[in-house]
Amino acid sequence: MKCKSSLRRAVIQRRDSLPPQEIRRLSARAADRLFSLPEIRSAAVIMFFVTFGSEVDTVPMLRRALRAGKRTLAPRVDPARRELTPCQVVDLDRDLVVGSYGIREPAPHCPVVPLDEIDAVLVPAAVWSEDGYRIGYGGGYYDRFLAQAARAVRIGLGFELQVAPEVPRGEHDLPVDILVTEAKVRRWPDRKRGG
Repeated sequence: MKCKSSLRRAVIQRRDSLPPQEIRRLSARAADRLFSLPEIRSAAVIMFFVTFGSEVDTVPMLRRALRAGKRTLAPRVDPARRELTPCQVVDLDRDLVVGSYGIREPAPHCPVVPLDEIDAVLVPAAVWSEDGYRIGYGGGYYDRFLAQAARAVRIGLGFELQVAPEVPRGEHDLPVDILVTEAKVRRWPDRKRGG
């Protein structure tokens, strides 16, 4: 098995080579699979990640969730404390500003939402394994956040080209409950939840 950094680099390079129109097309297919999940249909409060670089495009998904009447959240990054804070957004043009690491995040006026109110968390990754573990971008933000937001269903979201047979993992790495790509939905209904 490749080490985390070389696997991360190889997959991001592959993802970066996708043309913008292909990213839009694959993202739309992933969105349709995501919004067909019973866990998303029944969720009142959903936290999305906001797309950065060649990631699956979540901005149309945020708009779709808002139109569906969901309380729609995005993470605000606190680099000093290495934490994500879930904040509600209602108008993406007004509520999302460029924050840490050049990623759009909720503006200071957006209200913070308690972790125990979140029904579903969409989780990004550089690489996914076939069994729902992930290689993130190296900051550990989502591993810490998922351990605290234990009530929420964890839904990984990405492209099929990001899925590897397995990834290196440590004792604090938390898997997702569901992994959605443009090609399929993978589920682990009997997984014992950590965190």
